[in-house]
Amino acid sequence: MSKPNELGKRHVLDVCNALRHYLNSDSMESYIEPVQETVKYIAELYPDIQSVRNKFETDKPDFNPDLILTLHNKEEEKLNLFNIKRNAAIQPKNLGAKSFLENYFMSQELQEKFNAYFSKEYELYLQSIMEFRGYRNVYDRIPELKKKVLACYPKFEAEINPFRRSFLFSLREYCFQLMKDEFNNGTTGIENAFKELMMLDTTNIITRYTGENKCFGVEEWKSNINIEQEIQIYKKGNDTIGIRSGTEALTIRFKFESGPTSSVKLATSYECFPAEDGVVHKNLQSIKVFEGLLERHKQLNKSNDSNAVGKCNEAMVYYRVLVTDPKIHQVDEKDFQVMLESYSPYISSKTLLDIQQSSKKAVEKIDEYLKGKYQVYQIESIQLVPDNYLKDRLDTSDMKIIIKVEKRYVEENLSLKAISKSSAKITVKNPGAGTILGPLYFDTGSLTLVTDEAKVKFNKKLLTHQQCLEMISAALGESLQAAKQEKLRKGLAAIRGTATTIITDYVKDNSLILEHDVIKGVVEVYPKTPSTIQTTLRWNEKQEELSLRVKFSKGQDHGWSSMKLACEYRVEF
Repeated sequence: MSKPNELGKRHVLDVCNALRHYLNSDSMESYIEPVQETVKYIAELYPDIQSVRNKFETDKPDFNPDLILTLHNKEEEKLNLFNIKRNAAIQPKNLGAKSFLENYFMSQELQEKFNAYFSKEYELYLQSIMEFRGYRNVYDRIPELKKKVLACYPKFEAEINPFRRSFLFSLREYCFQLMKDEFNNGTTGIENAFKELMMLDTTNIITRYTGENKCFGVEEWKSNINIEQEIQIYKKGNDTIGIRSGTEALTIRFKFESGPTSSVKLATSYECFPAEDGVVHKNLQSIKVFEGLLERHKQLNKSNDSNAVGKCNEAMVYYRVLVTDPKIHQVDEKDFQVMLESYSPYISSKTLLDIQQSSKKAVEKIDEYLKGKYQVYQIESIQLVPDNYLKDRLDTSDMKIIIKVEKRYVEENLSLKAISKSSAKITVKNPGAGTILGPLYFDTGSLTLVTDEAKVKFNKKLLTHQQCLEMISAALGESLQAAKQEKLRKGLAAIRGTATTIITDYVKDNSLILEHDVIKGVVEVYPKTPSTIQTTLRWNEKQEELSLRVKFSKGQDHGWSSMKLACEYRVEF
């Protein structure tokens, strides 16, 4: 038990025992002054106490108030005690990640879903760290991985912080998804957790002391929350969920207790959520900083970097949404500024201005799409998705917006693409050759046998790199030619991802919306097109096409390496 926890437990036990002395008219001289003053305060607040018990005398101490008073009329009063040095803030509870939904949100089903997701993501987090160290064993599970990670990293270091951020982000995103569904279903779990963790149903006694064990004061903490107001949920930063009523908010932040293999906790805290004019003021400040970066732009490279173009487009569309409606809550108000500052030096000033101008058209298209889908909606919040976040191999979103539709939360995932001509190709995904025909994509079989055969022949110097690529590409083309239309549509939808795509031609100032699951017309398969290592699929009267190019994951100097597929998407505006 940590020192603060030990002090807190000691305070609860001492106050409980001293109060029993007081009720029996016995002396409290053996107790320190802060304990005595706390007992006097409680006795004045409740002059008809019959008996008292503390949470450590219950079966579940963590889920009971510190003290339970029984009054002479047999009613019970719940008290929480805080023992704080001078004017320090209240330290709220830390919750266990694998029990908080059941214990506070009253849902065993949600907890089971979260725990299953947690285990999968935790194993992926540990594997990612070990792969970063150059070690991979597909048979290692969590116990083995924890030992190996601990041996390499007894504490968090800068080089593995991206894995920590990605893992905690994924937990926050999934937890918010569960809470969103609970909110939309009208269950009382969120309201119950809010009341419990904001201590709305308990009397909260704060005892302040000095370093000499002198009492600095005893007071009651009361919330100003109007429980009649609607409770709302929101995201904050990388790993925090907020629950609020008006401007009074409870935040729940996912964190590691200490090192990379320590348990994951949820730190609760209280904050004042800004009123609408405060949100607008903060957003206008964010917009001003962003526009200052645009004005000070300087190009470092002579030519445009395609990745930088894409990232600047993401930041610019985000900026344009914010300019259009500055009442929107930003999950992280720095992300779009950092993205622009990091990538804009690698594109020309003209390109940057073109992207800024075309972002208006992109946001107009987003508005058209949302109005067509929901008729009436209100954007609640906006966020950019981190590069290293891979919650779902089919999730290609760059930006998420949470909207309110008829008092229900809806999250829209948007993939933002930028091109310089109306028929340019966009690389949408690079799946492994071993998965492309499997259930995740086209679900028509497997390339494993032909890949293994190619590897054997390559190692015997019977085939060159190019011949291996041609052999695997031919097998892929044959399989897709024989596939049924529903399988082809399934694979195309999976490769396009689960996010709605907004493609912007920033030169011609035009945008196009592609809904991820809409594949129009007959899908036609063209093996060995436009080269012997590519298979091309065309649909929507040949206005859209996807080219699957087989490639090695590493250069020829590395010999044999795993096979990938560069999936290049093209659409005619």
